[in-house]
Amino acid sequence: MFEIFTTTLTDMMTWLSMHQHVAYIVLFVGSYLETVVGPGFFIYGELFFLPGAILAGAGVLNIWFVTLATIPAGILGDYTSYRIGCKYGLSFFKEGNKFFTLENHKKGEEFFAKYGAKGIFFARLLGPLSWITPFLAGTYKIPQKTFFKYNIPAVFVGIGEFLVAGYFFGANWEGALKFIQKDIAYLLGTFLIFAAIYFIIKRNSPDFFRKLKAKFFPSKKI
Repeated sequence: MFEIFTTTLTDMMTWLSMHQHVAYIVLFVGSYLETVVGPGFFIYGELFFLPGAILAGAGVLNIWFVTLATIPAGILGDYTSYRIGCKYGLSFFKEGNKFFTLENHKKGEEFFAKYGAKGIFFARLLGPLSWITPFLAGTYKIPQKTFFKYNIPAVFVGIGEFLVAGYFFGANWEGALKFIQKDIAYLLGTFLIFAAIYFIIKRNSPDFFRKLKAKFFPSKKI
């Protein structure tokens, strides 16, 4: 799967570099469709954000035009999903539907009940959840003003992180490539070890982190 992704990423970079006159239009359309409920299940935004930013870092494209092509498209795509949810959301959920199951409808209700409108922001940073959260926000009748309040900053952060990473890689591709080849395995291994320790402690001592937080960051009593 990773090999397919990297091959597609390389092919997209090659195509964009050879068709610079339409590159920004392609980035806009790809970024828009990636955030619209339906097409977003099959289109990966990273295949547009990263190639555009990497080529900008390498001096092939302009980073400001790449930003203007991707972030507004993401906002527009999320808003399209939101409006679809407002008008048709409940009719999507039915037994036998592969994506919009009644179970997912219940999970969506629980998600917004737990996190409220703030969930719109955080979901944009959680991969697959970002594809459907604007649609769910419309389905559960989150006010439009509230939706924009949390969604627009989330799009800036969610897409912006890929643009920054891609631009850095493009501007420093030799050093970044050496880092990936030599050190990324060690960093990934360290991350997995700490993640395993965290989940083991959380599973066996559910109150451990709560007590640790209370010890070092005690709540202030007024």
